[in-house]
Amino acid sequence: MRKKILCLVMAGAVMAGTMTVGTGTTVYAEDFTSQGDWSVTFDGEGMESSFSSQEMADEIYGILPGDSIELKVNVQNDSQEDTDWYMSNEVIKSLEEGSTAQGGAYGYTLRYVNAAGKETVLFDSDTIGGDEGEEALQEVTGSLEDYFYLDRLGSDQGGTVYLTVALDGETQGNDYQNTLAQLQMNFATEIAEPDTVQGEDKVINRTVKEADKTVYRTQRVKTGDESQTLLYSAIALVSGLVLLGLGIVALKKKKNREEGELRS
Repeated sequence: MRKKILCLVMAGAVMAGTMTVGTGTTVYAEDFTSQGDWSVTFDGEGMESSFSSQEMADEIYGILPGDSIELKVNVQNDSQEDTDWYMSNEVIKSLEEGSTAQGGAYGYTLRYVNAAGKETVLFDSDTIGGDEGEEALQEVTGSLEDYFYLDRLGSDQGGTVYLTVALDGETQGNDYQNTLAQLQMNFATEIAEPDTVQGEDKVINRTVKEADKTVYRTQRVKTGDESQTLLYSAIALVSGLVLLGLGIVALKKKKNREEGELRS
């Protein structure tokens, strides 16, 4: 079966905000949760999202030091076949790269909940950056480079990806002005390979393409009984030796008969 790889770049969620904290101003930390019903759906022919980059940006616009925001994206397989899902979370431009954002710290959590309600933490960093890191979110990017396996979804099954970003108010102080960060969430899916018949070896090639690079992985799946294969090889070898021996005996008998006839 020819596998179909479909990729969807889920929006650069742009976080842009401006704040000025004056003397004597009290800053209250708040926890925000996205209000949008965001989803990515595969129908067997292509992938579609129910939201835009601007909607994601609006949700996290202008969060202040000490605040946190949780984004939620549902993934859904509406096709008639089982599908394998992949995900990548890349940060194009981190908050640490801003001219007024040096020395900031981030809490960053990426988790997935499958159709059965089981939660898997894909990445969790209590504090990235701070005074020791000027490119905090780039560290996260390095940990999640390329596409990684997310889940296998059957027909009409779905799961949910949660992305939480928290700004540490203590280390950021009043320096967060004209904050700019762009988070990019990429999803990819492919029709799942059918179960391999016992006794066969199957090579699975998975190719996941990004803008300028291709991630290619080859995995050999051993489905046969290796000891049985060795047994068959041994039997074949013994059979060959026996046939060779019989052939030599037959040649000797024929030669002896010919010599006897010449003497007579």
